[in-house]
Amino acid sequence: MRTLCLFAALLVAGPAFAGAPEGIAAAERGDYETAFREFQALAEAGDSKAMVTIGIWFHRGQGFPVDYDKAMSWYLRALDLGDGDALNNLGVMYRDGLGVERNRQVAYLAFLIVHMQGMGSEATVRRANRNLRREADELSQAQIAEALCWTPEYLLAFIRGRGAPPPPASLARSETRRAFRDLDWWLESEREHLPRCGE
Repeated sequence: MRTLCLFAALLVAGPAFAGAPEGIAAAERGDYETAFREFQALAEAGDSKAMVTIGIWFHRGQGFPVDYDKAMSWYLRALDLGDGDALNNLGVMYRDGLGVERNRQVAYLAFLIVHMQGMGSEATVRRANRNLRREADELSQAQIAEALCWTPEYLLAFIRGRGAPPPPASLARSETRRAFRDLDWWLESEREHLPRCGE
């Protein structure tokens, strides 16, 4: 099972790991100390997939005790590089309340961004879409409407702040800061059914 999870992480990571055969081999044989050193070197060199893989190890307790704080720290570093898997995994943490207070609106928007922006590989977007559909089915229309009136800046500050919301006035919808519902993601027929903000 451990090897299967590692392979899943590596499939997501793709060719970025071509220079880390020692780390991959170490993880396959369960030597996560060596694997961590190899992947950490890649992460320190700016490889977001290495960051996500280390985050997954702490998230799932593969080779290390489960540590959601460390998992989130690695995912946040990868998010700063625009990694879709990192944002999807952060959405999962907020959806399930892993290391942060559960907030399904944050999860919904994280999955929405990955899906609508096509962040990451096809597999990443499919996972985000599956997660997004689940949240859309389980959240109330009022919860979705409220979330769609947040701004991307507010959401990312909330995620980076690990659930401590920033002052709403500083990152709220304004003439220069658009809410999710106002972004150019939507078809005109979809936009007609989106909530209006501030009414």
